[in-house]
Formats: sequence, C-alpha cells, structure tokens
Amino acid sequence: MVQVLIGVLVVALAVIIGLFVYQRQTLKRLADLEQRLAALKLSQIDTRLGPDKVKALMGESLKSFTELRERFDQQLQPAVKKAKEQTAVLSNEAKTTALFTINGAVKDLAAQVQKVEAEYQRINQALDQLDAAVKDQTVALTKLRKTYNDYGRKLDEEAFAYGESKAALHDRLVSLEEKFERFATIANQGDHEAAQEILDDLKAETAVFADLLDTVPQLYKPLYTTYPDQLSELANGYQQLKQEHYNFSEADLLVKIQDLAEEQKFALEKLATLEIAPVKAANEHLAPAIDHLYEVMQTELDARPQVAQLLTPTLDHLAHAEQQNRQLLNELDKLSLSYTLNHNEMADARGLNEQLRQLRAELTEAQQAVDAQTAVDSQVLKQLQAAEEELAAIEKQQTEINHGVVGLQEDEQRAQKALQRFAVTLKTTKRRVESLNLPGIPQAYLDYFFVVAGELKKLSQAMDRPQIDMEEITKQLLMVQEDLQTLQEKTDELRDSAELTERMIQYAHRLSVDHESIEAAIQKAQTQFDQYEYTASLETIGTAIEEAEPGAFKRLEQSYFDEVDHATN
Repeated sequence: MVQVLIGVLVVALAVIIGLFVYQRQTLKRLADLEQRLAALKLSQIDTRLGPDKVKALMGESLKSFTELRERFDQQLQPAVKKAKEQTAVLSNEAKTTALFTINGAVKDLAAQVQKVEAEYQRINQALDQLDAAVKDQTVALTKLRKTYNDYGRKLDEEAFAYGESKAALHDRLVSLEEKFERFATIANQGDHEAAQEILDDLKAETAVFADLLDTVPQLYKPLYTTYPDQLSELANGYQQLKQEHYNFSEADLLVKIQDLAEEQKFALEKLATLEIAPVKAANEHLAPAIDHLYEVMQTELDARPQVAQLLTPTLDHLAHAEQQNRQLLNELDKLSLSYTLNHNEMADARGLNEQLRQLRAELTEAQQAVDAQTAVDSQVLKQLQAAEEELAAIEKQQTEINHGVVGLQEDEQRAQKALQRFAVTLKTTKRRVESLNLPGIPQAYLDYFFVVAGELKKLSQAMDRPQIDMEEITKQLLMVQEDLQTLQEKTDELRDSAELTERMIQYAHRLSVDHESIEAAIQKAQTQFDQYEYTASLETIGTAIEEAEPGAFKRLEQSYFDEVDHATN
C-alpha cells in the first residue's frame, strides 16, 4: 500500500514539474513576442509620415506617400495594437488552467507578429527610398547644373580640339540642359518618383556625353593634323622618288595614298555627327596603313645605296667563281684520264656550273634593270645578298671537291713506293726461309706465302692500269700490308720452331744417357721434323725433356729468344 502511494506521488510530482516547465516555456514565447512588438518604432514612422512632409510632395510621390500613411494608420498601427492586447490576454491565461487551451492562439499570435514586422520593414524601406531619392535629387540639382556649365565652358575654350564636332556636341549639351530643367521643375514640385526617372536618364546620358568630350579630341587630332600631313608628305615623297626613278614592290602607291586621304575625310565627316564607331575603325586602319607606306618607300631609299655598293663586287665574285669552276672542270677532266673519280666529283662540278649559269642570268637581268632604271632596289638587294650566300656555298663546295682530288698524284706516288717496299719485303722473307736450310716448308706456310704474293701481283696490276682507282688501291695496300705483317710473324714462328727443335733434340741426346725413355721421343720428334711438322716436333721433344729434367725446356727456350733479341737489336 505504501509503495502504491509512493508511486502515485512520484507521478503527481512529475506531472506538476511538466506543467511548470510548459508554463514557463509558454510565458517565455509570449515575452519574446512582446519584445518584438515593442521594438517596432511606430512613433518614428508616424513622424516621418507627418503632415509637414506632405507639403513638399506632389504627383506620384504624393500618391505613394499617401498610400504609406494609409497603410500605417489603417493596417500597421491597428495590427500592432491588437497583437499587444492579445499578448497581454494570453500571458494572463497562461497563469491559469486555460494554459492547456492557448497553444493554438500563441502560434496564431506569432504568425501575426511576423506579418506586422514585415509590413513595418516594407513601410520603413519605402520611406528610406523616398528620402534617398529626395537627397539624390537635391545633390543632382547642384552638381549637374555645375557639370553642364563646365561642359559648355570647355566646348567654348577648347573648340579647336573638337573641330566640326563642336556643333553636334553643343546640341547634345542643350538637350541635356533642357532635360535637366524638366527634372529640376518636377523635383522642386515634389514629384520625386517622376523626377528620379528623368534623373536616371540624365545620369546615363551625361556619362555618354562626358565620354564624348574625352574621346572626340583623341580621335580628331590625328585625323585633322597628323594624318593629312603624313599623307601629303607621302604623296610629295612618292612624286619625288618617281622623278628619281625609284620603283616599289607594291603597285599603285599613289592610289593607295589617295584612298587613305578619302578615308581620313570620311572619318572627319562621321566624327562631326558623333558617329564614333566608324571613326575609331578608320583611325585603327589609317595609322598602320600610313606607317606601311612610309616603310615601303624607306625600304627603297635604304636599298639603293646598298645595291650600288654590292652590285659590282657581287658580279666580280660571280666571275671569280665561274673561273674557278672552269679550272676545276679542266683539272677533273685531266685527272679522270688517269684516275677513277669515285665521289661524283665531275657531276657535282657540272652542277655547280649550272648554278653559276643561273646566277649569271639572274644577276645580268638585275643589272639591266638597274641600268634601265626599272629595278625595284629592295628586290635587287635581296637578290645580291642571296647571290653572295650562294656563291660562298659554291666556293666552299669547289674547295671540297678540289681537296678530294688534289692529292691523287701524290697518293699514286706513295702507293708505288709502298708497292716496291712490299715486293722487297716479300723477296727478303723468301731468302730468310731459304737460309734456314730446312728439309722442307709446311704447306700451310707456302699457301699463305703464295696468297700474299698473289695479292702483291694484283696490286701491281691495278697500279699499271691506264686509269687507276686510288680508293681501291688504298684498300689493297692496307690489306697487303696487314698480310705481309702476318707472313713475317709466320716466318718467325717457322724459324723459331725449327731452330728450337734442333737444339732440343741435341740436348735430348745428352739426356738419353741417363734417361733411356727419352730416346723414343727423339725418334718421333726427328720423324716429325723430317715431315716439316716443326711445331709438333718441338712440342714432342719439349714435353719429353720437361719430364726428364723439369725446367730445362723453359731454360733452353729463354736462352734461344735472348739470342734472337740480341741478334736483332
């Protein structure tokens, strides 16, 4: 029973606490709404919508102001008053048992307060806009009047900078001033909304006019002063240069000058009516076009003295290259009778001759044009410069061809001397082998000897031909030289094997007294020696000696080579 009672008390306490918390939350919501309503400064808006403000307004501004007053009196103030009263009522009810029934009313009140705040903001912003317009228009009345006066004075004092455009600019300024007077009248009457529309247009048109005041002089000056002077100078310069027989890379220069002069006049006419876009386009075209014509004429002025300086030396250079090529061809003709020319020397020299012939034709034509005063000097200058480069390349190639063949006779003489040395070397080698007094010569050595002899004979025959190929002969010389060297090595090897074998057999006979087993090796080595197998014979007897007396073979071999070295040094 006690536990049940405690449970009931706990539940009751929880309910009481919940009711207390809910009441506090509701009262806080109502207090927040009350504070938001109190923050609405209705008295300030009432003052801003006071009767003294109406006196300064008319037209659309007065109509808008009156609508704001009506919304304030008939909507905003009653709504605020009603919301405040509802807040007080709900706050009292929240302290009674009616707390459980006012939740919906509190939500409705919150929505109403939000609407009231929004309306308050809209009215306040509308009044701010009206005040800003009044302030803006008040400033504009003073500023624009001064601006237009300054513009008028600028046009009068700097009329020279505007030329024929001054009249159109003056008309525009008058139009701006007339619109300004309409704006001033409407603003002073209090129709600020209508005045603001005119003011917005005035500001935009004034900005355009200010840009014209800055732009027109910049466009006018080159059109009126710079370009006419330049075009006149170009026309006079062209006539003068033609009298001095100058010719140009571009045709109809005078027509182009006249076309540019027409474009300059057209641009001035457009500028007088303030049509800026075509004037800018003309200016952008005229400046580089005029500069280009100056460049065309200056190019010819600069080229003529260079042509006068280069023409004769270039023709002399050409004549020198032609003479060199004739000499080169003659030399190649002579050499081709005795030597094979392997690198297209003759064809290359004839090709150079054709290049020189073409150059001669071009430079002759250029010289004739210069003499006839019909030449375009800049084009002739380019021809001469290109010709000098081509002649330098031709002479370089002539030198390379000449260097390639100039040593053929000397090469032939050196080859003849080498052939003689090789023949002597081969004979000397043959005598060396004969002096060994061997029972015979190994077939492999004989084969190699006769190969070298055949190569030497082939080389001699190649040298005896009426027209010799020095490249092929050089290759054969190198091959014979290498093979002769190999033959010398084989000859030394033959001599060393034979003489060492004889010494080893003699030494082996002395050893046979104490080593009967060595006798068989002596017989075998002698048999091999008699069959011209000198290397095999040396190996047989050497092995036997080394077995009988270790170190003896190496000692005898070293002694032999020391004698050979001493004999050759």
